[in-house]
Amino acid sequence: MSRLFPDRLLIGLAPDAVSLVRVSGGPRPQISDTRAVDCDPAAGAEPWEGAVAALARIADEIAKTSARATVVLSNHFARYVLVPPGEGLKKGEEETAFARYCFAKIHGERSKHWELRLSPAQPGSARIASAVDAPLVRAVQTAFPPAAKLVSLQPYLMSAFNRWRRQLAGARAWLLLVEPQRTCLARLERGQIAAVRNSRGSFRNPEQWAGLLDLERHVAGGGHAPEDVYVHAPEGWSDSPAAAESWTFKKVAPATAHSGRFAMALCAL
Repeated sequence: MSRLFPDRLLIGLAPDAVSLVRVSGGPRPQISDTRAVDCDPAAGAEPWEGAVAALARIADEIAKTSARATVVLSNHFARYVLVPPGEGLKKGEEETAFARYCFAKIHGERSKHWELRLSPAQPGSARIASAVDAPLVRAVQTAFPPAAKLVSLQPYLMSAFNRWRRQLAGARAWLLLVEPQRTCLARLERGQIAAVRNSRGSFRNPEQWAGLLDLERHVAGGGHAPEDVYVHAPEGWSDSPAAAESWTFKKVAPATAHSGRFAMALCAL
């Protein structure tokens, strides 16, 4: 490991698996190791408890890497809401309080105890806010031994959006993230998230995605002109562009041989 370019450990935390990707530092980072650990989604009262337990079981191995770690949380563990522009709000506590109010309108009292994060403000534009269970955040932090440095904990949607935002800049399109029994769909306007839907359900192919998009476009009040959909579907879809009805699906993924179950972790690359 180079002192100038320390290794990074990218970890994907999902209900059924914990995936680890070690990336060697340098101007051209290289994947030096991968590992996946299966876990039981029904192991505890919360859907994330099995994944955190699996993370804790390999804590000693993580410590030996002496790497800077980033954890990407499955959309199963996150909620999202679009926060309207808050004119006159002071940065910090007032902005967070307004975002919490937006979550409370949808999710009620239980949102009081969630950890919130807001995307950077753009003049006159709505912001995307993410929320995860506060006990999940503490459990992940606790699972890391002192020798390992956890530098970032980020929801899958935000990690994927930041990973490809330059590619999507200026596009009027959609970003679709597909996991087992979960889809997260974001509407993009001028390179910013303008709408988001995080839903349970199995949507495994372009025909099923088209139905989901038709419904969401109707809710958003969009037209019926052909639109591009950028899809991150780690498993079960080829690299070739596909079309269904008025939608064109284009795959976005790191160009590595370590796709599949490591793809979510690699969003943080």
